[in-house]
Amino acid sequence: MDQNKPQFLETLDKKEIAESLNIPIDYIIDNLPVQIVSTGLKDIFVPIKSLNNLFSINPDLNKMPEINKKTESIGFHVFTLETKFNSTAHCRNFAPLFGIPEESATGTSNGALACYLFKYGILDNKKLDSLVFEQGYSMKKPSEIFDKLETDGKNIMRVKVGGKAIIADEFEIEI
Repeated sequence: MDQNKPQFLETLDKKEIAESLNIPIDYIIDNLPVQIVSTGLKDIFVPIKSLNNLFSINPDLNKMPEINKKTESIGFHVFTLETKFNSTAHCRNFAPLFGIPEESATGTSNGALACYLFKYGILDNKKLDSLVFEQGYSMKKPSEIFDKLETDGKNIMRVKVGGKAIIADEFEIEI
């Protein structure tokens, strides 16, 4: 699926975000911002130092919606560059404002994450057509989201997202 070109919006206070995630502030990477980015939906991007730190997060599902309302954002996309399977990043996504304590696969957020990583010089320009984001492992519902960025070397011209996941449950709803 194609996404909108990215919008890089406000940066947020790391202390407030760390408190809402119930983590020490030193879990957040120093040289990357906590920032709202959108390729269609506004998410708060939080860079975490390690996979262990990421898995230890037990967020305050009452504080997070307050921050989302204040910033007019959808959720928190928390990630680390340390991965299980040599991917681009490992992610967790929380959107309690919309009744989603945690989501196992978030295409829109991972498209925006690819843009964030490009903007801050984390990605190898030669591999922009094969980005892979791991998500859902903390929920035992693993997914892989595949992203492709097309750039002119400096600017993102196109964002494409796809992926694979497992079926966790099936049910019928009568309307």
